Amino acid sequence: MKKILALWATVRSTSTAFEMMMRQRGDFLAFHEPFGLSYYNSQERRNTNRYPEIELNPEYNYQKTWQKLRQQADSQAIFIKDMAYYVIHLAEGEFLSAFENTFLLRHPAKMLPSLYDLWPDFTLEETGYAELYNLFEIAKKIRGKVPVVIDSDDLVQKPEATVKAYCDAVNIPFIKEALEWEAKQRPEMTHWDGGNWLTEVISSRGFQQPKKKNYVAVEDNEHLQRAYQFCLPYYEKLQEHKLPIA
Repeated sequence: MKKILALWATVRSTSTAFEMMMRQRGDFLAFHEPFGLSYYNSQERRNTNRYPEIELNPEYNYQKTWQKLRQQADSQAIFIKDMAYYVIHLAEGEFLSAFENTFLLRHPAKMLPSLYDLWPDFTLEETGYAELYNLFEIAKKIRGKVPVVIDSDDLVQKPEATVKAYCDAVNIPFIKEALEWEAKQRPEMTHWDGGNWLTEVISSRGFQQPKKKNYVAVEDNEHLQRAYQFCLPYYEKLQEHKLPIA
C-alpha cells in the first residue's frame, strides 16, 4: 500500500482550497473529509447532537472508510483533507503510520467567527485545535520527526511559495499550474450538509483572501471569547513548527 498524504486541519482554515489545488494536480485521487461522514453520519458516529434526525449509514463506519482508502492506495496516490477531531480517538501507530501526516493552521481570531456564523452552537471539540495539536504530537512521535505544518495566512498571501515549500517537504513535484482551477459545482465535495460550507471556495479560481463578512467579533460574544482562550495556546504551539516561507 502506498502512503496516503493527509492534510489535517480545523474547519474554516482554507483547507478546501488546498484540496482544490491537490485535485487540480491530477496525480492524486483526492477524498473530501471521508472521516467526517464517520464522525457525524455513521452508525459509529461520535457526535449525536449534530444532525440528530439524519439517517445513519453503515457504509460510513470508520472501518469501512479506512478499508476503502487502503484499497485505493494499493494502486494509486491518495490525498485526503480531513479534520483532526474526526479521528483523534483512532490516533495510534497502526492508523497514523499509514499516512504522511501534514497540518494546516488558521489563527482562531479569524477561524472562530466564521465557524460561529454557520454553527453558533459549536462545541470546543468542533473547533478542533486541541485535537489538531494532539494529532501533531502523536504523528511526531511515530515518525521521529516534526510533521509538515503550514498556515492559512501564508497560503492566501504567498500561495506559490507556500505550496512549493509544502511539496518540497513531502517530496512531491511542485506543479505551478495547479494553483489555479475552474470555478464550478463540485458534487464530490458537497455531498453532506448541503455544501453550505463551500459556497465561496467552489466559486474561486485559486487561493484568495476570504471575502470580508459581517461576522460577530470574538470580543463581542462570550461563547467566542471562551473558545478563543481555549484554542489560542494550541495554535501558538503549532505555529512554532510551521514551514518558513520565503
